Amino acid sequence: MAVEQAKNELMVRNVSLEYQNKKVSVWKRYKEKKKVVTNKTKANERYHWVDFIIRLDEVIVEMLFDWDMKKDGYARKHQQRKYTFAVIGILVVVGYLLLKLKE
Repeated sequence: MAVEQAKNELMVRNVSLEYQNKKVSVWKRYKEKKKVVTNKTKANERYHWVDFIIRLDEVIVEMLFDWDMKKDGYARKHQQRKYTFAVIGILVVVGYLLLKLKE
């Protein structure tokens, strides 16, 4: 209904179909370019060491509960998340072994 109303308004204003199609194609190209830039930005976004100091609670919640990072386009954050969990796992095992050796 809104599309029909917009088309009628363009006809009332004597806007040619050629001009309308040209504008639509320009907007489609703009939207595609914006999508490409957004995807590249997402793929390179990462956690900074400052994030772990300033907003530790948000980072921990994001790492624990946001399982679709790679699917959502955050490839670098996904990789950092895997490494973080691996380091934490190693530290837990080493800590456990040290406690057992003290006994």
